[in-house]
Amino acid sequence: MRRRLVVLVLLALGVIALGGLGTPSAPGQETVGGVIHSRFRTFRIPFNVGAGAAQIRQVQLYVSLDQGQSWQAAANAPPDQRFFRFGAERDGLHWFAVQTLDLDNRLTPPNMQGAAPSLKVMVDTAAPGVHLRTLTPQGDKVGVSWDIRDENLEFLANDTVRLDYRPAGGQNWIPLNLPIGATQLYWVPQAPGPVEVRLQARDRAGNTAQTVATIGLAGNPGFANPNPNPGPNSGLVPPNHAAQPPQGGRAQDLVNGPAEHERKLVNSKRITLSYELKDVGPSGVSAVELWYTVNGRSWNKYPHRFDDPKQTAIAFEVEGEGVYGISLCAKSGVGLGERPPQFGDRPQLWIEVDLTKPAVQLQNVVVGAGTDKGKLFIHWTARDRNLHREPITLSYAEHAAGPWKTFADKLSNANGRHVWTMPESGVPYQFHIKVEAVDQAGNIGEAITDSLVKVDLSTPKVKILTVEPGR
Repeated sequence: MRRRLVVLVLLALGVIALGGLGTPSAPGQETVGGVIHSRFRTFRIPFNVGAGAAQIRQVQLYVSLDQGQSWQAAANAPPDQRFFRFGAERDGLHWFAVQTLDLDNRLTPPNMQGAAPSLKVMVDTAAPGVHLRTLTPQGDKVGVSWDIRDENLEFLANDTVRLDYRPAGGQNWIPLNLPIGATQLYWVPQAPGPVEVRLQARDRAGNTAQTVATIGLAGNPGFANPNPNPGPNSGLVPPNHAAQPPQGGRAQDLVNGPAEHERKLVNSKRITLSYELKDVGPSGVSAVELWYTVNGRSWNKYPHRFDDPKQTAIAFEVEGEGVYGISLCAKSGVGLGERPPQFGDRPQLWIEVDLTKPAVQLQNVVVGAGTDKGKLFIHWTARDRNLHREPITLSYAEHAAGPWKTFADKLSNANGRHVWTMPESGVPYQFHIKVEAVDQAGNIGEAITDSLVKVDLSTPKVKILTVEPGR
């Protein structure tokens, strides 16, 4: 009988850019009192099972938002993956703990009640609030006061708060020494005339913000012009930039990946799924969770909870092209529901995001002569990994900008050739040809002739009728 393993798996936090995979970024995290502060909502949590990896089937990540009173499954992975990917729903303190499942389907610890955290992360994406006010000059001194508000500000750090000035319109900022805990300062500027003052603040997570004001000396009309201007590393998350699942893999790279006919293809990173709820009890449904896999092995929970009981569709966003396995789990009003997908489980749905248009080239367009007079021979190539079964549409227009008139559609791409017998009337004597190819996701690629195709091959001749003396 295999002995029960006690595995320490959480070692560190690797902070990465929102929605992407990368290496740890020091400016994005700071450890204070055993809590790591992160300005990213999406990050990697490395783990190492160690010598017992051969007896472990799966490592499960749990998160607590109430300091260990309750735990929720957040991700799972096989032991050789060596990291979890986590996306936070909101800012705040996150505790993390793990549970292992061995080859005999035994859990360690048996349950998460009373579990101790292995890692604590304060997710903070908000920049500090900074306010700068000018003070009345005192002789040859100018002064400012300020107010900085942020729950995770470390005033003892050297670069937490910085105050600089320069002559109005100058190039280089001159730093000022600030006493710890100061909220105002007077100093003698190095040059006469109005000066610009800049206040900068950085919190523990690395979010920064700044504001600028202008002040003049006594007897020299000065003015205050606060101009909040978050710095380039402010860490502010755009309001519509949701945390996203990572880049998906190609179908052939997935373990137990989908066959081609099992995939639903879409040509947008924004995806909407409709669903229906069944077996709903009197407590109703409190939330629907979306779980996704990009490799067919590990699973991650999408950071946004869909908790509107009246909705029958959910919208989410992926980072880019690739194949994503999707499963939905519902929770009742008392917290009961199906278990999240585990290692080896197949998703309810495979989605391939295809944003690439088919590559189309016009090889040549030949106007028939002799016995082929009145015919147009069109040759092309069209390539795409998801090309439609009958993808080709042919059109003509007198101008390259259109309007276009279709003369053949739903053509096979097998031989890249089509012969058009032109009608005797209704077709202009010269025009452009366009070849369009559509893939199964709805992306359309096209190619248009650079020059006009001249289909009037008549050679005018002159016949002399009479000869008369000149008048």
